Amino acid sequence: MAKKIVKRRKLKLISIFLFILIAIVLYFLIKFSLEFKIQNIYVHNTKYLNDEYIIELAGIEEYPSFILSFSNKLESNLLQSPYIKNATVKKAFLGIINIYIEESEVLFYKEYDKKYVLDNFIEVDNLLYDFSSVRVINYIPDTIYSTFLSKFANIDLEVREKISQIKYDPSEYDDSRFLLYMIDGNYVYITITKMDSLNYYNEIYSTLEGKKGVLYLDSGNHFQSF
Repeated sequence: MAKKIVKRRKLKLISIFLFILIAIVLYFLIKFSLEFKIQNIYVHNTKYLNDEYIIELAGIEEYPSFILSFSNKLESNLLQSPYIKNATVKKAFLGIINIYIEESEVLFYKEYDKKYVLDNFIEVDNLLYDFSSVRVINYIPDTIYSTFLSKFANIDLEVREKISQIKYDPSEYDDSRFLLYMIDGNYVYITITKMDSLNYYNEIYSTLEGKKGVLYLDSGNHFQSF
């Protein structure tokens, strides 16, 4: 009978010892995991914004705990910037964080109120980078502006980059007409309802054989040389 009691005590002691050992191991494992810091940060797909801005905006410039740097929180931090349209944060092994950025493009600069308009339709006073943007040189009425903005945003970037200035220039027949000053030296008249036709500008330009003049896209599609 005494031997059974001794064996039971030994088993209890062994169980308690194992429990304490496992608890200690788990404690140090959790402690190590929580204290394990971000080792490397990689920023992808940026064209204008620098890595320092992205990392600081995400709130990980001090390389904090890898485990406690939750991806959804970092993404939320990044989306506070008007210059970022979308952000995805992915964690990898060995403390690596990959940040994928979709930047907001600049649509144009309004000279009359000194605002840059981004393609997420947010307006900012200044840019964080040098950018030569299209300039709207006069006031566009509120009744016209919102439609113009959405239509202009749908123009291909390759075509938008060929525009130097935009002037709101209504006619007696259409109060939504604009005059575009192109970098190549041509002028283009366009209305909001026909704004999409600007996406064919490169094709039209190739047929002009180097001539300079006025392209009337507001009333058909004819060209008049200077």
